[in-house]
Amino acid sequence: MKAILSKLRPSKRLVFILSAALSVSAASGGAAVYVGRDRLIARLAKPAASGLECTTLRTLKLDHKGQRWIRMHVKTDRASGPDRVRTALRVVGALANREKADLYQVVVLDAAGPKDRAAVRGAAIGAEVLFAPGPQSVKGMDEPFRASYNAGSSNAAGLFQGKMVSLKLDEVRVIMAKMDDRSLCLDPSVANAEGADGGEGEQTLESVETPASH
Repeated sequence: MKAILSKLRPSKRLVFILSAALSVSAASGGAAVYVGRDRLIARLAKPAASGLECTTLRTLKLDHKGQRWIRMHVKTDRASGPDRVRTALRVVGALANREKADLYQVVVLDAAGPKDRAAVRGAAIGAEVLFAPGPQSVKGMDEPFRASYNAGSSNAAGLFQGKMVSLKLDEVRVIMAKMDDRSLCLDPSVANAEGADGGEGEQTLESVETPASH
């Protein structure tokens, strides 16, 4: 029996070679795990091409001097400026695919921001997108899109403390071309209004803010 075991016992050189090979293999495997983890973290940290989930606060359908304007106020929670404007661009595109209007306006607020319509101005606006399919017919619109966002973060009151950043038309087109989602925001009023009669809350106003007034 001892003679058999002595024949099966590997030489020191073979043991050294096998140990070195296993060490290299383990190191390579560990590196692969870390590389995979880094790629995953980078992918998760990358801004979503279509923006973030949002909630509709209100939708106003306005008759302004014979034109139809649709204005929507939506909210996001702890979103960065680029994510806010991507969200607004996604929503304005979804609106344009569903309803015909001369001007679409989407304003993104913080989840903790003001709820009253009159308070949706200034530092309360985290991002804003205006879209006019025929810009020549809408006062203040010399291009189809006007998109901007506040580069700062929001405070406890949901107000943004940063500079406004405007996007160029080419930047808007690149962002929208990369979108893989064309959905609207979650609208709590839709579920509550199921089965109820009546219109969609369309309003006719004698005086409405023009795009140039923002």
